[in-house]
Amino acid sequence: MTVTSDQTHAKIVESAGSPAACLPSYNVTVLYAYSTDIDYDTYFAGASNIVYYAVGYTTLANVRFDTKQEEEIEYHTNYTSLDASLNSHKPDPSLGYGDKTTGSNLYSVLKKFLYNGNVSLCGAQVYIAVKRYPDESDVSDLITQLQSNHVMVYITVDSVPLGGSNSATLYEMSYETNGYCGFAAGSALQYVFNWMTNTLSWPYQFFAQNFVVSGSGRIEIPAFKTPIPIGLSRTLDNSFGSVNYTVESTDGFVVMKFSSDYVADFNGTAQSFWSILNGSLSYKWTVDHHYKTNAPQIIQLRMYSEYYHDFLPLPDF
Repeated sequence: MTVTSDQTHAKIVESAGSPAACLPSYNVTVLYAYSTDIDYDTYFAGASNIVYYAVGYTTLANVRFDTKQEEEIEYHTNYTSLDASLNSHKPDPSLGYGDKTTGSNLYSVLKKFLYNGNVSLCGAQVYIAVKRYPDESDVSDLITQLQSNHVMVYITVDSVPLGGSNSATLYEMSYETNGYCGFAAGSALQYVFNWMTNTLSWPYQFFAQNFVVSGSGRIEIPAFKTPIPIGLSRTLDNSFGSVNYTVESTDGFVVMKFSSDYVADFNGTAQSFWSILNGSLSYKWTVDHHYKTNAPQIIQLRMYSEYYHDFLPLPDF
């Protein structure tokens, strides 16, 4: 992809391994974790993107969870090894719990990743496809460890779970790490995960803010420069009505408008797209929302770029 910009690529500084020295870089660890019960199309959407964008990332890792016999995380230094491992560890419901009540063991797997002691956690990118909800209601220890290492967590969740009781902690984990969580069902699930894993090609998060809203209203983002792509997500409930947004330069030229014929559809609770912007211009992002009730809702707005940007502030926790 070609991007018109006045900016230049900044020098990439390697992390010394401690959180205090942690800086953004392509040279980070990427983990792909997926439930053995997830549908093949969603799994493949993530697998193909992660393998495709693996060039430039130092360490690649994958693990299949929600299996009767807990599997180990596999680590790789090249996409060929990762691809072979993914092909030999495809989703297989026959290896799962075999019921519709057991909660996911996702958090056990994440703890192993966070305390592996072998690969750098600084700025790690974690992509997760969930079919079962966890049962845990308190993941504060995990979130503290994730935040201290600037690990960013992205989660696509099947809104028709196979088991488990607590989806809120999934949303909380992504929210607190400046990632995002998308809920969807059926064929929409693969499209959410496809766009989500596409962020690997634009590794520097440029904008991350969360807005508590209710009913109908408008969010107006102050002028910004050079973001690619754009995504937003909300928790899943029945009160969602619609969201429309516009990105335009400050001189009034409309770069992107949702809904429109050329912007990807909403899938579940997430919508993402990319756009080529001129780095010398400033742009505005306006979001109009409508919910069917006045209950508080959270809208997560995220922007990414291929150009270096320091880590953004994390939400209060």
